[in-house]
Amino acid sequence: MKNNRNVIRRTAVGMLAGALLVSGASLAPLPGSGAQLIAHAAEAAADKDTVPPQNVKSEDIRVALFANLSKGSPGETARITMSSTSKLQIAARHNAESIGIVDAGTEQVRFSADDYKVKLIETKDKAVATAVLKKAQASDDAIMSEMQRRGTTFYAIYVGSYPTGKAANQALTRLKNDGSVVSLLKGYEPTVAGPHYVQTGTYASSNEAKAVQKMLLDADVDAFVVSMISNGQLLTSVWAGQAGSEAQLEQTKASIERKNLSVSVRPAQAQGALIHTLEETGTGSLTHLRVNGTVKWLVKPAEPTNIKISERYERAYRGEMEVSLHNGELALVNEVPLEQYLISVVGGEVYSSWPQEALKAQAVAARTFALYQGTKFEIANVVDTTLSQAYYGVEKEHPNIKKAVEDTAGEVLMQNGKLIEAIFNSNAGGKTADPSEVWGGSYDYFQVVDSPDDAVQEGKKSWYHVVMPDGKSGYIREDVVDMTERHNEAGFALVSVQEDGTNIRPNPAIQSDVNPIAKVNKGTSLAVLETVAESTEMNWVRGPYTSEQITSWLKSRTKTALNGPVTSLEITERGPSGRAVKIEANGVQVDVSYPDNFRYAFGGLPSTLFDIVSTDAYTAAGVDGKTKALNGVGGAQAVSGTNQSDVKVPENGVKLGANEKSGIVNSEPSFLFVGKGNGHGVGMSQWGAKGLSDQGYDYKKILQYYYKNVELVKR
Repeated sequence: MKNNRNVIRRTAVGMLAGALLVSGASLAPLPGSGAQLIAHAAEAAADKDTVPPQNVKSEDIRVALFANLSKGSPGETARITMSSTSKLQIAARHNAESIGIVDAGTEQVRFSADDYKVKLIETKDKAVATAVLKKAQASDDAIMSEMQRRGTTFYAIYVGSYPTGKAANQALTRLKNDGSVVSLLKGYEPTVAGPHYVQTGTYASSNEAKAVQKMLLDADVDAFVVSMISNGQLLTSVWAGQAGSEAQLEQTKASIERKNLSVSVRPAQAQGALIHTLEETGTGSLTHLRVNGTVKWLVKPAEPTNIKISERYERAYRGEMEVSLHNGELALVNEVPLEQYLISVVGGEVYSSWPQEALKAQAVAARTFALYQGTKFEIANVVDTTLSQAYYGVEKEHPNIKKAVEDTAGEVLMQNGKLIEAIFNSNAGGKTADPSEVWGGSYDYFQVVDSPDDAVQEGKKSWYHVVMPDGKSGYIREDVVDMTERHNEAGFALVSVQEDGTNIRPNPAIQSDVNPIAKVNKGTSLAVLETVAESTEMNWVRGPYTSEQITSWLKSRTKTALNGPVTSLEITERGPSGRAVKIEANGVQVDVSYPDNFRYAFGGLPSTLFDIVSTDAYTAAGVDGKTKALNGVGGAQAVSGTNQSDVKVPENGVKLGANEKSGIVNSEPSFLFVGKGNGHGVGMSQWGAKGLSDQGYDYKKILQYYYKNVELVKR
C-alpha cells in the first residue's frame, strides 16, 4: 500500500449549481440520473459563489461509487462484492496512514455494514436454510452465513440491514407474524443481531484467534475473528456476541462465564474493525467482512490488475477501493490516478470515433471540471454518475481517448489564475444557454453562442406523422412504408405499409422503454400529415401528455397554485438563447426554483429549448354557416377552418386549419413538447465540439469558442 498518495483534497464546495447538470448523459445514460440531477441542483444554488482553493496539484482523484451523501449521492447498497484476477489485500487507513495488511486469502471478498439484522434461523440442515432464505428473499434482503460448531457446518439466515435496533425489532415482529415464514423455522426462535460484542483478547496469529473462536462456537456462542485498529495498530482478536442490545450482550457474557470457558472477556473497544464471516452463495463460500467503526479500509490486488464491483453493473476499475461507513451506511470510493480517471470519463461522455480535436477538448474540459470540485461530495471529489461526470471504469477506455488525454496532459482552463467550472452538455440545440436561463446568475466565461449541433442528425431517417384508418395518429419511419401517388379526400398523401406488424410510435424515434401505440399490417394506407426529423438529441418530441398528467406533475413537482385541471399551457418568457424561463398554466405562473427545473416538472424533458403545442376539441367556424364534413382515411375527418362550421372532429382525428397546417384533435386538452438539444445547454456542447472539429477547429479554438475570457494553462 502507498502511504504517501497525494489525493485531491480541496475543501470548498465550489459553484455547485452549474456543476450538477454537467454532462452529456444521453450518450451513455445511467439508471435513475435525470430527476436527481435537477433535484440536487436546487440544493446547490446556495453554494454557487464559493470558490475552492486553486492550483492544488494531485496524482489521484476520489470517486464515490456508493455513498449516503447529504446531496449528490451516487446511490446506496447493502453489500459490496469485489473480485480480481489476483488475491485481494486490505489495509486500514488511520490518520491518513495505511496500517498493516489483512489478506483476504481469495480473489473475491464481500463487505457489508456491521449494523442490525434479524437472525431468522440457524440450522445444520442446509435444505431448510435454503428454503428459509428463498422465502425471505422474496420480500427482504437476506443472506446465508455458515460456521462450524462441533465439527458440523451450520447455516444461519440473516435478514435486512437496519440502522437501529428499533427498526430491526420492527422487522422481527413482522417476520414472526408471517405464518409462511414461521412454518419453515422448525421451532427456531428468531432474534435481532447487532453490533454489540465482548472481546476475548488479541492474538499473534489468525490461527490462534481461530482456535479461540472454535471454542466459543462449539459452546453455542456466536464468535468471529476480527481485524481491528486499536491505538494505531492493526490487531487480530475474537469478538463474541453480535447482540441486538447491551442487555442481550450481558446475557452472552454471563453465558460464557457460566460455561467455564478458558477465556476472559471484556467490552470490545476499537476505532474500527473488520468482522470475518463466511457467506454461502449457493455456488460456494466467500469471505464476507462486516465493517464496524470509523476506520476506512483500502482494498487492492496483490498483483497489479483491476477490481470488479458486482453491485456497480459488474464494472472493473483501476486504482484502489476504499470501504467505510459514512452517515451510517456502507460507502465505496475508487481512488484512481486522475489521468486514468479521465480516459474513462471522456470515453463515457463522448464517442471514441469522434475527431481527435473534439476528444482533446473534452479531455481538457473534464480535467478542469474534476479539479474544480474539491471535496464537494464529503468523502470524495466526484461521484461516478452524471451528477459529476460519467465514469464507467475500464469499459469505456479506448486508444483514441487515451491519446487525447495524453496529448493534453495537465492542461486546464483558468480565468484570472483560477480554475473555471468547465461544465458542458450533450447538445445545445444549436445555441448554448446563458446561466440565467438555467440556474440563475451570470458568469462571464459562459456566453450564448451558436453551436453546430446538427451533426447528430447525420445518417438519421425521416419520419412521417401519420393517421391510421381508425383515425388515431402516430409516427412511422420513412423506410418501412412506400409513398403512393394517391391522396385522401382531405388532400393528404397516402403511404402503404411494407410488412405485417409494423409499429406506429408515439414519437419519431425507436425507444426501447416506450411501447408503440399500434401495429399495422402490410398494405395498410396511412395519411401523411407531415414529414419530421427523427427525434434525437438535436430535435425531439415528447408527449402528447394529457391534462391529467400535466396537472399531476405540476402538483407534485412544483409549488404552482393551480385553479383546476390544466387546460392551457403557454411559454410567456424566453431567455437570451430562446429557452423557456417562464411558463403559465391556466394563466398562473408555473412555480419552479430555477428555469431548468421545467425539464423535471414536465416529465423529464431533454432541454428547455422547446415549444408547447396544445390540442383540444375543434369546431370549424364557416363563413357560410353550413356544415360539411370531409371523410379522411378510414372515416377520420379532416375539416377546413375557412368554409365549414359546427364540425366536431372525432377523438384523435385530424383537423386542417386555414393555413393548411394539420393537428391532432382530442376531446381532453393535451400538450406536445417539440424541442431541441439535450442537457442544460451551458458551456461546451459535446456535439457542437464535434461539429467545430469537422469544420477544422483545433481543440484550443473549440475551448475558446465555448468558454470565453479563459486561458489554457499547463499545470
